[in-house]
Amino acid sequence: MRAVAALLVVYEHSMDVQMKFGKSWEQNIYHLKGFGCIGVDLFFVISGFIITYVANRYRGIAQGFQFLEKRFYRINPVYYIATILCLGVYLLQLNVNHTSIDSTFRKTMSSLLDSLLIFPTSGDIDFFVPLLIVGWTLSFEWLFYIFFFFLILCNIKRKAIYLSSLILLLIGTGQLLQSEDLRLQFITNPIMLEFVLGVIICQLYLNNIKIPSWMAAAGLAAGLISYGLLIRFGYGNVWYYLDTISGKASLNKFLLWGLPSGCIVTGCVSLEKNGKLSWLFNNRWSLLLGDASYSLYLIHYIVLNALFTMYFKTKFFLNGDAMIWLQLIVATIISVVFYKLIETPLLKLMHKHSIIDKLITSNSKVESAKKKGIIQQAEPVIS
Repeated sequence: MRAVAALLVVYEHSMDVQMKFGKSWEQNIYHLKGFGCIGVDLFFVISGFIITYVANRYRGIAQGFQFLEKRFYRINPVYYIATILCLGVYLLQLNVNHTSIDSTFRKTMSSLLDSLLIFPTSGDIDFFVPLLIVGWTLSFEWLFYIFFFFLILCNIKRKAIYLSSLILLLIGTGQLLQSEDLRLQFITNPIMLEFVLGVIICQLYLNNIKIPSWMAAAGLAAGLISYGLLIRFGYGNVWYYLDTISGKASLNKFLLWGLPSGCIVTGCVSLEKNGKLSWLFNNRWSLLLGDASYSLYLIHYIVLNALFTMYFKTKFFLNGDAMIWLQLIVATIISVVFYKLIETPLLKLMHKHSIIDKLITSNSKVESAKKKGIIQQAEPVIS
């Protein structure tokens, strides 16, 4: 599912590049243009599932900060490297276009804080400009992580109930206030309901609630049919990322794109649990693309920008439909190479030198030694 979500986004952005240099049959298929953005909604549902699965039993301060540290290692270092690569491509474009470096410098400086913190720091949406634009989705990922982090700190056992209640309360508050401040729009954004869907699906999974295969297949089919109907009849402006960031289209996005994505995730999870479609779920290539999906999501945008620059410089461009898929393949291959050579070793290195893990291990050894009488309790010294 992660592979599918990432490839949908790559397909959409590949079509965006193709449309700047030629026409394709695919861009005129009903509402297919723009539909690949639904991969983000699929990602959000999957994230809700995965985070609940890996951290549902975390309790207390130590495990809370351990969770936060692992999330930082998983998301931020690779994102920062991708942002630097993105800046390199922008500088290349400047050279090709013979544009002054001042404009890129100003853009880089204005986006620096948003790119570093990921969260929007300004109340005005016009000033929320992460250099690697696909990074806007990571803002909501991190918001979800922080909600989960506070539940861990508070030793909450039934996280699904409290998390859902918290998000619903924030969304309700946002709907009442109708604030124009982006920061308030951000923390009260209805798009967070897609994460809640993933949390609920995971709770069903963890509680071993049996969903018959026929029902799981029906859910998967319902989601896929909904996707097809959306391509045929349209979905308004829910594809536009700025209307999601501001919350203007987020509720419609959840209803039109989030719910079908939830049906697909539920169907796939249940079928996999029932031992169905193992040839697909355990396929080495689908697993590889799933594992590399984060690199694919970040790096494809940079690759497509580089290809755009090459087309602009060389005037080389083939048939539009062929180029959409060729660009997708090239971006996927380069992203998988990046995953193998950069992301995987970096993650191993970061986890190897985890500060929180070392503190927890050290404290555990001390407590164990105290219990065994190896370390005597120190007598208080009164001076």
